[in-house]
Amino acid sequence: MILGSIGLLFLGFALVVAEIFFPSLGVLSLMAGAALIGAVVAGFHVTTGFGISILVIAIFGVPVALFVAFKLFPRTPLGRRMVALGSQWKKEERAAVEHAAARFVGDVGRAYSPLRPTGIAMFNGERLDVVTRGEHIEPNTPVRAIRFVANRLVVERINQEEPASVTKEETHS
Repeated sequence: MILGSIGLLFLGFALVVAEIFFPSLGVLSLMAGAALIGAVVAGFHVTTGFGISILVIAIFGVPVALFVAFKLFPRTPLGRRMVALGSQWKKEERAAVEHAAARFVGDVGRAYSPLRPTGIAMFNGERLDVVTRGEHIEPNTPVRAIRFVANRLVVERINQEEPASVTKEETHS
């Protein structure tokens, strides 16, 4: 009976870990719960002290098993495919992506969608998310990128009397 109680205890822990690695919509969790309850009941059939020991081990062992399983899961092949990289990216890579639109400052493009005040504009054949300084701009209106702030390309409407081919040097002076 002692070995049966200990065996059920380890089976319960194994099923808890298995639920993390193989999601079964709770079936493995129910089996784990049944095994752990069975281990405690079998422990109390031996002696009260042994039953209390099995109960304490089960109460503290389940969170430990879950912690270990969640730490190991991202290192498995399945876990690497399922878990997003998130904070594992290097800051240099993230910064390069965030500031890719900054190269369009000073360039002229066209509003692709209504800018109220955010929307999409075309610059050199690329669709970019842009923001105005609060004004509403209709589609196909010429716009100029005036600055890049907080990962946003800020644009303004080009007046009809302004030349459409404005260089970057002229906008910075």
